[in-house]
Amino acid sequence: MNPTLKKTLKLYSIMFYLVLLMAILLSIFYFGAEQNIFGLIIVAAIVLIALVGLIGIRSFRRSIEDKVLNDSVEVANREMQYMKNWDFPYALMRQGGRIFWYNGAFDQLFTEYIQGKTEKEEPLQLEDLLGPQKYPEEGGALETEVKWKDSVYRMILTREEIMDADSGELSELLYSVSLLDISRERALELENANIRPIVVLIYIDNYDQVLSSMEETRRPLLEAMIYKRINDLTAKINGVLTRMEKDRLLLVFPNEKMEELKETRFHILDEVRSINIGNKLPVTLSIGVGASDNLKSSHTYARAAVDLAMSRGGDQAVLKDDDNTVFYGGKSSGVEKTTRVRARLIAYTLREVIAEADKVLLMGHANPDLDCFGAALGMARSIQTMEKEAYIVLSEPHPAVDALYERVMKEGEYVNRILIGEKAEAQAGPKTLLIVLDVNRPSIVANPRLLELCPNVVVIDHHRTSVDYIAGSVVSYVEPYASSCCEMVTELVQYMTEEVHLRPVETDALFAGIALDTKNFTVKTGIRTFDAAAFLRRNGADSLRVRQMFKNDIDEYRARAQIVSRAEIEMNQVAISYWDGKGVPNALALAAGAADELLDIRGVTASFVLTETEELINVSARSLGEINVQLIMEKIGGGGHLTVAGAQMRDMTMEDAVKLLKKTIQEYLSTVR
Repeated sequence: MNPTLKKTLKLYSIMFYLVLLMAILLSIFYFGAEQNIFGLIIVAAIVLIALVGLIGIRSFRRSIEDKVLNDSVEVANREMQYMKNWDFPYALMRQGGRIFWYNGAFDQLFTEYIQGKTEKEEPLQLEDLLGPQKYPEEGGALETEVKWKDSVYRMILTREEIMDADSGELSELLYSVSLLDISRERALELENANIRPIVVLIYIDNYDQVLSSMEETRRPLLEAMIYKRINDLTAKINGVLTRMEKDRLLLVFPNEKMEELKETRFHILDEVRSINIGNKLPVTLSIGVGASDNLKSSHTYARAAVDLAMSRGGDQAVLKDDDNTVFYGGKSSGVEKTTRVRARLIAYTLREVIAEADKVLLMGHANPDLDCFGAALGMARSIQTMEKEAYIVLSEPHPAVDALYERVMKEGEYVNRILIGEKAEAQAGPKTLLIVLDVNRPSIVANPRLLELCPNVVVIDHHRTSVDYIAGSVVSYVEPYASSCCEMVTELVQYMTEEVHLRPVETDALFAGIALDTKNFTVKTGIRTFDAAAFLRRNGADSLRVRQMFKNDIDEYRARAQIVSRAEIEMNQVAISYWDGKGVPNALALAAGAADELLDIRGVTASFVLTETEELINVSARSLGEINVQLIMEKIGGGGHLTVAGAQMRDMTMEDAVKLLKKTIQEYLSTVR
């Protein structure tokens, strides 16, 4: 019987007994005192009525219980019959996943399994059919997707609590399982995903330079060979190709061919680069692939991806979707541009931006070097020539720039214009312009807080752009082909003002920055590098004074010799060394110098030096160009150039860091061979 109905009947019975008892007591008290026969008759009549009423209540109670029971059984039978005839599989389980009842659809779906269990007289278990399951907690249901043979089902597990009729407590816990076939739904989703358009932007990095490097009669043949390679790729992935400009193409293809394109690792880059019919320069492509749910977003992603590919030096493909950015290629160095047209346009734009600001902050990366500090000094002079206040932001005085810093402080002009640490934040305002030099990653600038405080940011850098680059800059001048940031600033200052008024300390600083990053004009040195050096020399740079900035003391020489002496040659071409730089003021600069020296060893094409400091392990990576150390460093959270790169490893021992580095190098070499 329903517990509520049972309580109601019990309450009414108690009330009847109380009324009856009060009537008997009243009769006895009133008529018993007289001891007359009439009083006794009344009492007897009340007792008789009470007995008849009691018998009636009990009979009524039994009839109600029988009625409720019969109705419950009938409803349960109808419900079970209804569930048994359902079109979708349905079953009941006890706690633990043991099935004790199932309908015809469930039996038909799992016929072979049920027959096998029945013949062996083994219990039916849901986990044996569909694997381990998570059951719903108190109340509600739990939905999951499961696979059975070639179909996909949405499984709904519902918790059923059986309560005891007398105590009202939980007596048994059951679960119902319903299976809805959603194979058609998933097939349509897959079909929709496969036909989703993927947008690809293909730019020829050095179109004009390549054509100008060969005979005019062969140029049409070179163009035809380039477009044939791209057309072959288009046909392979069922795409549509459109030529937007002479060196820019738009390709759209269905998403179902994306994995096929990934498996080739964009081999089109190598195919086009290998074309040689008399051209003195190899042809390189920058490819941006955008993948999203709609065409507009895919095109936006493709634009961002190809810009990222070009800012990293070209000759690579960048795939960008809603969640990730993946890089392919990047085996060659940036394509040097002999024209200064872009430098002149950037200088004019920069001059206008500076004119609108009330003051300018110049910030490089943490742990500054001569390229970073020298570029800041050169830019500061040009800004002051425009009658604007310019301040240089340093994270802290660093041993790598000690000689130049002491000279600058001694001359006195920049004493109050070099801000250390958080002092620069007080100078930030709504009209303050922040120029970031020699770095494009917000995580490693001297003061990341300034990126938030200054609404207008300019980026001038020669490193390849990483995924976490400084976004939203009003001017972004990133040229990976440039030898150094000092080279880029030297070109800009020639166009920013009508007359150049660089002082000897500034020309020496710019010259030193170029010399540092080119290893004294031996690495990554182009025509414009020598033009910049010649300009600085004409304006007062002295190579002897510059050489003084690179001098080391005897302890530093010994430390560098120690690093070189303990180096090991791995894979017949990679030199790896590590040392404890804790407490050494110029540890990172020493490690970088040692990495450069390791490249002088015969047979070594790349070198890696790991330096342990108080908080982390720094990696200095160098290469002669055959191995792209930037790609290797990006795998462990760093970045840089094809020939110069670095990374930082946290929360690991030196032994683990060396193992991780070796594993990363092996993975890289396995993909390029």
